[in-house]
Amino acid sequence: MYNLKSMNIEATEKIIKKDKEERDITWEFLATVDELKKKGQLTKWIKDHDILLYEYEGEIKAISNVCRHFGGPVGFHKAKNGVFTCLWHNWQFSCKDGSCITHPSLPLRQYDLKIIDGKIYINLLG
Repeated sequence: MYNLKSMNIEATEKIIKKDKEERDITWEFLATVDELKKKGQLTKWIKDHDILLYEYEGEIKAISNVCRHFGGPVGFHKAKNGVFTCLWHNWQFSCKDGSCITHPSLPLRQYDLKIIDGKIYINLLG
């Protein structure tokens, strides 16, 4: 997740930083803020990750677009009342954090994001 209010840092298409354990973190370009605003939510494949990108309560968030039940597309339909519903078997997931409303022990993976000069970057490891 990322707050839309802090977006002014020099941009590159791929950013590599060190985390606390001194591992390289690569931030991959996902989309622009404008692209997200136009579509409301979008899905993208990046390096074998099916990502659902959306804005919820003023924050941009990214979660897995793959339902934990049978692999259906969670973000095929627009979210309603803060909930995504999987197209295949109607499992429901919270927009707040990807938690599964239908089966609480099976949340969707959340991804860390950074916004730099209107571009959204994702950490596929986090």
